[in-house]
Amino acid sequence: MSEENKQSFSEKLTNLAKTPKYRGAIFQIEADEKGLALVDCKEGSLKVYIMFDPEADQVLETRFFTYGGPVFTALADLFCSKIQMKKINEIEKISVEELEQELRDTPETRAIPEDAPEISQMQKLISDIVASYPAKKALALATRETMEKIHYRTQTAEGRAEADKEWDSFSNEERIKRIENCLHEKVRGLLQGDGGDVEIIELVEKNKLRIRYQGACAGCGSAMGGTLFYIEDQLRQNVYYNLTVEPEMPEYTNPFGEPGL
Repeated sequence: MSEENKQSFSEKLTNLAKTPKYRGAIFQIEADEKGLALVDCKEGSLKVYIMFDPEADQVLETRFFTYGGPVFTALADLFCSKIQMKKINEIEKISVEELEQELRDTPETRAIPEDAPEISQMQKLISDIVASYPAKKALALATRETMEKIHYRTQTAEGRAEADKEWDSFSNEERIKRIENCLHEKVRGLLQGDGGDVEIIELVEKNKLRIRYQGACAGCGSAMGGTLFYIEDQLRQNVYYNLTVEPEMPEYTNPFGEPGL
């Protein structure tokens, strides 16, 4: 933006842009863990994050991030402030002109030049937030239901008893098929993205799963730590709470190429 336009900002806008309260980000995992809906929309150099209670359609937390200048920073910070605890239908009624007027030093002098591109971009972002909310709400409610089921089946005595009865009713082939499906849906994509993979060797005593790492995973230091924890956690949450995973230990080869003890 030109030097002339920089001079035309209001003092109120300039001060707010220097000390924003809502700069930051909200991640999807935070929303999932709380059973909330996260709407994150981007327009130009501005991205706004809004966490909703999907049952009340109410804002609980807001953040924004921008690489842009003072106009986006001030508009976004004021917007985040105004929508605290607001319903989605109230957000729909907010206009950028209303925000601009609040940033004026005097009623007759604009805080932002009328032709500033941030004006139309901010209005489009508000429209995108409203338009994307129904899908994000549906996703949050489905995730909340899934998390509640996982908690019941893994953390309560009654749920574990039901899980035990169901697991005992399966044949070993059925158990392995369910484990294989979970590995395919939840695990393999991540491992393959790093050049690795995992295969099932066998399932013994109904709940002890032996696996073999492949590719990059076979020699990775985290294969016995973080990766193993992740695999076991996914299987316990999505297949059977009492599964344990035992990786096949890779054969050690000494520097002379002969198998070690």
